Amino acid sequence: MEKYLALAGLMLASAIAVPKILDSRLEEDPQAQRPAVQQQQTARAETPKNKGSFNPLDGRKARIAMDSRGHFLTQAKMNGRSEEVLVDTGATYVAINQSLARRLGIRLKDSDFKYKVRTANGITYAAAAVIDEIRIGRVRVQNVQASVSRDESLNTVLLGMSFLKKLKKFEISGDELILIQ
Repeated sequence: MEKYLALAGLMLASAIAVPKILDSRLEEDPQAQRPAVQQQQTARAETPKNKGSFNPLDGRKARIAMDSRGHFLTQAKMNGRSEEVLVDTGATYVAINQSLARRLGIRLKDSDFKYKVRTANGITYAAAAVIDEIRIGRVRVQNVQASVSRDESLNTVLLGMSFLKKLKKFEISGDELILIQ
């Protein structure tokens, strides 16, 4: 029995001492103690990321670069169709025009345009709709409320808060807008 207790004590002491010894050696020269493959991986991880590069460890994130005017424009897939969108935190809903709504499979009647809305172009009437899915990179949001305006009232797709508030987080870092789901 004493043999087993002595062996258990030796194993416990080793379990405590060995990690401390390894940690102190790695602190002295972290590259010297690593295998060559791990050194290469570490060197790659320390290089700055290319803009728009894919990193599977990012999870469901999308990065949108700021353009020269300070806007965040990007391609989004709306119900499977690729469209250029302008991120607009001042827009309550995703705003699309009637032609795009039709291409997305949203059918509206003239009587649906009953909501008075104030836009940068003045007061107009809009219809309420739901976009089944909007994707930007790996970020995917379903059942997004949208405002549909007549074609002459809106010529840009605005990605408003009805999309953004379904994300876990969105933030501006430097000249990038980061969407995190």
